[in-house]
Parts: sequence; C-alpha cells; structure tokens
Amino acid sequence: METEYIDLVSRIIAAEHTAQEIAREAQEKQQSLDADLERDISRMREDYFARAKHRIEVVEKAERKGAEEDIAKLDKRLKDAMDKVERAYQQNKDQWVDTLFLKIVGGRS
Repeated sequence: METEYIDLVSRIIAAEHTAQEIAREAQEKQQSLDADLERDISRMREDYFARAKHRIEVVEKAERKGAEEDIAKLDKRLKDAMDKVERAYQQNKDQWVDTLFLKIVGGRS
C-alpha cells in the first residue's frame, strides 16, 4: 500500500510538473501572440495613415488644379472685361471728354 501511495504521489507531482510546463508554454505563447498583435496593429496603423496621407495629397492636388482653373477663368473674364472697357474708351473717349466738360462747365452757369 505504501508503494501505491508513493506511486500516486509521484504521479501527482509529475502531473503538477506537466501542468506547470503547459502553463509556462501557454504564457509564452500568449506573450508571443500579444507581441505579434502589437506589431500587426502598428503595421495596420502605419498603412492606414500612409493611405490617408496619399488620399489627402490626391484631394489637395485635385482641389489645387480646380482652383487654378477657376483663377484662370476669372483672369480671362477680367482680361476680356478690361479689353472691352479699353475698346469702349478708344471708341468713345472724345465724346466722354466732351460730355464731362459740358457737365462740369454747364454746372457752373
């Protein structure tokens, strides 16, 4: 009976050692998985920010191009308007001078 008791205690101790080894391996595996997860999260974050930065650059480029086109259109409208005023001035300057003169001189009478 004593040998059975010693055998039983030995098996319990062996089972305890096995359980401790399994627990240690599980803890190491958990730490490894945590580290892998942190690396994956970091990589995903970097990828996300890189894609976001690229999208922002694309949008900025498109907006800049649109603004430049709008400015070019406004510049053309301004030039056309200035040309029209210049043509009107060249065609009507003598009449305008006479009209202004008469209004100024006529206003003193």
